[in-house]
Amino acid sequence: MSEAPSSSELTKRFRTGIPLAAGIALVVFAPTFIVGLVVLVLAFIGAQELTAMLAGKEDKTDSTVLLPEWMLPVAAVLMGLGALGGESGLHATLLISVAGWIIIELVFTPKNELSKFTPLGFGLFGMVWIIWSLAHMTLIKELPDGTALLFYLLFVISFSDIFAYFGGKRFGKSMLAPTISPKKTWEGSFFGVVGGGIVGAVFGEITMSMFWLYGMLLAMVLAVVGQFGDLIESKIKRLCNVKDSGKILPGHGGILDRIDGHMLAAPVFYYLLKLG
Repeated sequence: MSEAPSSSELTKRFRTGIPLAAGIALVVFAPTFIVGLVVLVLAFIGAQELTAMLAGKEDKTDSTVLLPEWMLPVAAVLMGLGALGGESGLHATLLISVAGWIIIELVFTPKNELSKFTPLGFGLFGMVWIIWSLAHMTLIKELPDGTALLFYLLFVISFSDIFAYFGGKRFGKSMLAPTISPKKTWEGSFFGVVGGGIVGAVFGEITMSMFWLYGMLLAMVLAVVGQFGDLIESKIKRLCNVKDSGKILPGHGGILDRIDGHMLAAPVFYYLLKLG
């Protein structure tokens, strides 16, 4: 989720967002295998965006972090395919990816100074933050009522974003995280959490006979997690001195700009469901 857009940017967002939302809806109704492949593609593109941001391709400085362009995308393919085999497949391919990257960095590179191992940390961060987290959408789809649950997650985070934007624009006064995202406010955050909770209560009750209070509380937890995901991506962009993670979506920026909240919320949602 990017910072609050101008009116012209908002119009461009709607022009891109409406067909994008329709496409996402069709994908969610598709078999798990198709959902898994789409998640794989999103993780692949997101991995490329993070690699490019860290490398500072448009404005190279001494603080850039160079990751091999193949590393995170290859991990995205491995974990994306692993998720199609269920939870054990996802975690097994995560361990394989992590172990492989550690071995490559510590054994097969000529680095001899501690500061030069910065890519090791960012590589592991990207594997967990983007790829492993996002792959849980495939696991959610495989659950009983998986289609409705996946829509629940998408609706809660997306509408929480919308409520936060308009609530913050109308009532926002107190800065939430001024050094990270100056246009986000506590008031907007409150509206986002409450709005997401209402959407979760209504959608859960109608589509899955989920007790409305449970649906509301679950959605409010996801909305809070989604906002943390938003702030994490905002911090990364600020560190990399970029406005958007990419340019693939006119008016929205990159893939990471649209799924930042969903990435952290997906594993939290999945394991809360598993706990019952």
